[in-house]
Amino acid sequence: MNVILIKAPSGGRAAYSVVPDPDDPVILQLDGRLERVLDISANGLTLAPESVAPGRRYPFSIDLPTARVPIAGYVDVLPESEPGVLQGRFVDLSAAELDALHGYVLVRQKEAIRSLRAGRGG
Repeated sequence: MNVILIKAPSGGRAAYSVVPDPDDPVILQLDGRLERVLDISANGLTLAPESVAPGRRYPFSIDLPTARVPIAGYVDVLPESEPGVLQGRFVDLSAAELDALHGYVLVRQKEAIRSLRAGRGG
């Protein structure tokens, strides 16, 4: 039997991310302030650097268009990896919360694929 080992990066996010639909946005409350989500995955999100500081943990609540209830917890802001954006990693989410995030990402992926196909006329 062959064994395949998969090692996830120890640093940033290692999940497929999507850009929220501007017509049906992801509502993020971070440390008591409403903030814009640049992209989101099941592991974390990307934020504008003026809204957070690297190396800090922030309480958050996020309302996904596809979820019945908001997801709340903590997000760790990682050191800056590219200019102009900061990555945040969700901390200790429950299985149900991860499922809600995966579900949202899947819906957005399907919407993107449909949009690409429609744009090609097929």
